[in-house]
Amino acid sequence: MDTPTPQKKGLGPLAWIGIGCGGIIVLAIIAFVVFGVLFGGKLKKFAEDAQKNPTRTTATTMVTVSGGQFEMIAEDDANKRYTVREKKSGNLTTIYWNEKKKAPEVISGDFSAIPADAGSAPTTTEPGSASEKAARAVRDAGPAPDRR
Repeated sequence: MDTPTPQKKGLGPLAWIGIGCGGIIVLAIIAFVVFGVLFGGKLKKFAEDAQKNPTRTTATTMVTVSGGQFEMIAEDDANKRYTVREKKSGNLTTIYWNEKKKAPEVISGDFSAIPADAGSAPTTTEPGSASEKAARAVRDAGPAPDRR
């Protein structure tokens, strides 16, 4: 008597690999949708702000992502100039809009360190103007206290 060969039961290895890959793709799509729902509004606002004033966006992002290492000490929206200070060392960094390059530039120092040929000269210098107030804020900030 011939014994019949037993039939194969279950899925083969290629089927299991396909199911695993499909599961990873489904999880990636779910993660993408959740990320879009949770952070979509913030990303849209960030993109709009970056288009309106890329210099301010650069400066505020620098302060935000530094984990408290930097603080904004002078803001001049009219001339697109912003100065941040490193809290630990007191070093000043100025981000300004370079008209020739049509891009934000980063330099060490306060507003006075901006090159004259950068095309970011103050539009108003009268007392009480935003430029004058921002320059005074940088002058008055002084070095950061030593926190050792």
